[in-house]
Amino acid sequence: MYHKVGEPVHMKADRFLNVSTIAFERQMTLLASMKFRVRPFAEIVEAATTGKTLPPRTLAITFDDGYANVDEHAAPVLQRLDFPATVFVVSQGIGKTNEWDKQEGYPELNLMGWERLRELQALGWEIGGHTRTHSHLDTLENNLAEADILRGKEEVEAVLGVTLKTFCYPFGHYGVSTPNLVAKAGFTGACTTKSG
Repeated sequence: MYHKVGEPVHMKADRFLNVSTIAFERQMTLLASMKFRVRPFAEIVEAATTGKTLPPRTLAITFDDGYANVDEHAAPVLQRLDFPATVFVVSQGIGKTNEWDKQEGYPELNLMGWERLRELQALGWEIGGHTRTHSHLDTLENNLAEADILRGKEEVEAVLGVTLKTFCYPFGHYGVSTPNLVAKAGFTGACTTKSG
């Protein structure tokens, strides 16, 4: 799971969430040379839930938040290699900036707009849900978490005319009942940044 691609702009913020363009290109070139098959995350989730067997070396490349630098630096590399990706977007932030990072003292960065998301979709990218506001779902009451998950999904679906199938938990955080709220909203699979 990636967040930002390009030269770091803030050492603390980018220490774990940014990969340089050169490193990203090397990683993708290595995957291609090793004959990995890159598919949208929803396709892998569907195979896992239906028992369908995927070819060996199948993986998904995902991006959280929809940063504009992903479009600028990662998308051309992926397009050249014919690799689709999945980008999890915060509906309230589309075409704006990463408001959720301000409270951490991190710099404001541009997020992709609706038109570019449509273009990436046409190139085979999957658009996934990441809530409406990028809130810490584990700290919200269930009714508020449910509304943030569902409204984010509905807003993106209404504008892009596509059904969002997969979800990524903001900050990687979720409470005991959050996975059920995600499923109730109509998502078939979800991922997090937590390892294990």
